[in-house]
Amino acid sequence: MRNKFIILLLVLVGLNTALKAQTTQAIDKKYITVNGKPTFINGANYSPSTGWFQILDNWNAKAIEQDMDSLSSIGVDFIRFMPLWYLMQPEKNKIDQQKVDRLNELITIAGKRNIQVQPTLITGWLCGGIFNPYWVTKEMFTDPEQIKAETWYIENVAKSLKNNPYIHSYDFGNEINALKAVGGFTGNPAQTKTWMAEIYKAFKKGDPERLVTNGIGTGFDNDFPIENISLASDYMSAHSYSYFHATIADDPWFGLRTTYSANLMIAWAKMAGKPVLMQETGVSGDWMSQQKRANYLELSYFSCWADGAAGFVWWCSHDIDTAFHVKPDVKGRQMKGGGTFDALEYQMGLFDVNNKKHPVAERFKECIDISKTLGLDWTDQLPVCYIVAPETVSLNDYIRKAINAYVLAKQNHVDVRFLRENSDVPTDASFVIVPGFALKNEAKQKIKKYLDTGGTVYQSFYNDFAPNISVNPELNFRLDEPTELLVNKHTENLNLLEKFPVAGHLNMTQLYYSQRFETLLKNCPDCANHSLNEKGEGVFFKTKVEKGNFYYTRLNLEESLCDTYNPWENDESYKIYSYLKPEQNIDIDSKYVELYHKKNDKSEMIILLNHTDKIQETNIISKNVIRLKNIKNKVDMGKGMEFSVKLKPAEVMFLDVE
Repeated sequence: MRNKFIILLLVLVGLNTALKAQTTQAIDKKYITVNGKPTFINGANYSPSTGWFQILDNWNAKAIEQDMDSLSSIGVDFIRFMPLWYLMQPEKNKIDQQKVDRLNELITIAGKRNIQVQPTLITGWLCGGIFNPYWVTKEMFTDPEQIKAETWYIENVAKSLKNNPYIHSYDFGNEINALKAVGGFTGNPAQTKTWMAEIYKAFKKGDPERLVTNGIGTGFDNDFPIENISLASDYMSAHSYSYFHATIADDPWFGLRTTYSANLMIAWAKMAGKPVLMQETGVSGDWMSQQKRANYLELSYFSCWADGAAGFVWWCSHDIDTAFHVKPDVKGRQMKGGGTFDALEYQMGLFDVNNKKHPVAERFKECIDISKTLGLDWTDQLPVCYIVAPETVSLNDYIRKAINAYVLAKQNHVDVRFLRENSDVPTDASFVIVPGFALKNEAKQKIKKYLDTGGTVYQSFYNDFAPNISVNPELNFRLDEPTELLVNKHTENLNLLEKFPVAGHLNMTQLYYSQRFETLLKNCPDCANHSLNEKGEGVFFKTKVEKGNFYYTRLNLEESLCDTYNPWENDESYKIYSYLKPEQNIDIDSKYVELYHKKNDKSEMIILLNHTDKIQETNIISKNVIRLKNIKNKVDMGKGMEFSVKLKPAEVMFLDVE
């Protein structure tokens, strides 16, 4: 009998070891790998249908099982869960082992349904409220005694969880930057950098094999820039909400700046050189209909998927019951005013509180099925544009100008990335955009090197590279609105004398004329007859810099669009960027539709994504004769070099290329 017991024990140990080996995570350049195989995470932030995030206190294992059954049924393979910090560590030197055990059980319940879990252990901020333990002060990032208590907590909880095979990775906490930005907690960038390093080390001491990330909320600010976060994270995590980073103030819900916000967040975080998980994004039923929420998810999902995110995690799994009130803690503190939430928080789920699917859940399943069928082994074929970001500017301070440059580049159907100004220009760059700022000397030299060897660079308002175009940005004046630009020199896409409108509130620098450059565009306030007379002034120029081409506009183009709501129907500024991009094998003619062109060893594919809630008629133009077939509905579109397609509002279309 004793021998049988030993054998059974060895078998169980072996099974546990094998199971753990089956779910070993690592990272490559783009994705998180499982046993060396790149994977795309399909996840949800788990908000329990019963008892909200206080479920560790109001324990209900059966409700959790039902929630996980629902999530598993639509293909979710990952949840991020936020155990409230005050429940987990009620005293500096005390961890509530019951709560840790319940967290472990929650993870196991999910894991048995093929869902891996990412706990966020320092969850002191959530859904608009602060949930820190009573002993935590606003010096939690700077006080040595508090940091000692925090790292002790992290290390010991991670140690308690490390043998659970269903742990995917750890997150520092839920949007810890909000404790500074909203809660007024202290700490300068150097101090938060040191704090993050200590927390990261504590995770690794407790559970050396698991990956660690840090999900910073809705933008990367001065105190938590990506460069510092990446030093204490194995991969990056981005959060994107048009509502909270205010692009909804610039465009409608299905507008270019709103729907490209997630792409911008991914591109910004990618500057850290690590995989980027879209860890939080979503829209509330308080903002739009349930059907439109489904459309929004599909557009966001595939825009992130095609753009090279490591995964897509929706906020959130379940609605909040309107009858639920947050309980005060044991010290009697009310965690939110009256224990209720802002209206938007109640309707963010894939499911309602009874585990009934919203349309967004069904759509999520469809997206997951399609992406798994397509796989991840695709190579992008579009030209690459780099937008230069000032070295010391945080995304929060730069997002308004950055999103305008990003949209203008996307309207030209290129692969858009960001580049810190102190970095060398990557070898895959087709052209570089410097949107409306003067470069520092070191950065100027690096971009000049790229220009000298044949690169293409655009700069607006400030001129760092062409002394023969003499301007003074300090002397500038406002152009009358509306403004039209007149094509002064024919290019492949723009005809001589063609006019196009620019919708922004434009300023223009003082120019001291010279004849040693080409004038490509003029401002033409009174050129109704399209004559090439002396009316109007040159605003966009091209000149040679060694072997390269430098394009300069006197206009504050990207900044001007900051003050213009939904200008895109009356704005064709993107045509300025069109001078820069090289000829593409496959292109489209709609400024509202996002294009991806991908290949692998066996196939070639076009992806079209309509970033509006209107029908968009789009022409696909190919340099060569191709055959197109709609991957979703199997409709053969025939052979040719030009195809016309009609995309429904927010539609995503996949086309096989032969």
